[in-house]
Amino acid sequence: MLEKWLKELRKVSESSAVLVEGKRDRQALQRLGIKNIFTLEGKRLTDLPDLLEGFEKVVILFDLDKHGERINSKVKEILTKQGYILIEEFREELRSRGILYVEDIDGEIRNLRCTDGAGQTNKAQHSDVRRHSQRNKS
Repeated sequence: MLEKWLKELRKVSESSAVLVEGKRDRQALQRLGIKNIFTLEGKRLTDLPDLLEGFEKVVILFDLDKHGERINSKVKEILTKQGYILIEEFREELRSRGILYVEDIDGEIRNLRCTDGAGQTNKAQHSDVRRHSQRNKS
């Protein structure tokens, strides 16, 4: 299902802005082939309409921790007032899968790809992915 999520996000990102918190989130999504990624890092929320100029639809993809929830609430309010169409189902899918941090998505997908058709994990590949993911969090 995460592969389907990724395929749909790639498609949507061709014509919509994808808004994330920071550069690690952007880098993770870029590695997965997502387009039109914008970060909030170093920007004022009131500048969002200028940042997203030219887009009608915006995928909101903030982390699912307390900080991400606060940002999500504020950004939704600002963009809704500006008339943007907000796409939130991608974030909700992460919530349903227990993925709290956007920067972890590429690791989760790599973990899935390390699993063979019978549901068995290739342990060498899987441990490499986990080490990479843990290293990125520090």
